[in-house]
Amino acid sequence: MINRVLGTVVGLVAAAGLCACTNPSGKSWAITYELSGKAPGETVTELTYAESNDRYQDEVSDHRLTGPLGLPWKLEVIVSAGRDAAVTATPAGQAVLSCRVLLDGKKELAKATSPGPGQPVKCSKTTDT
Repeated sequence: MINRVLGTVVGLVAAAGLCACTNPSGKSWAITYELSGKAPGETVTELTYAESNDRYQDEVSDHRLTGPLGLPWKLEVIVSAGRDAAVTATPAGQAVLSCRVLLDGKKELAKATSPGPGQPVKCSKTTDT
């Protein structure tokens, strides 16, 4: 009798958990964001990046950091399949920044250099579904 009740409770809890998922397969991508400057000692005044808080949810949140942040900068995150992996940074002063978005820390998905001194740089790639 107790086993039957426990089995029913476990089944109900599992079903409730599945209903809350917007990405029940958990298909997500391991993304690495990288930022660098041309000269030593350059910093970033503002940086935003996209990240999925939970691999079983389709939502991607933008996180904002304010500086000064030293370069080079690197962060590993999870991004749900079919969503944008993106990083944007604003340099301090007249620095020229470069960014990259990597899959599994190796395969380059996106790369960019700021269009001019003191201008922001953005790298983004929509992940495969």
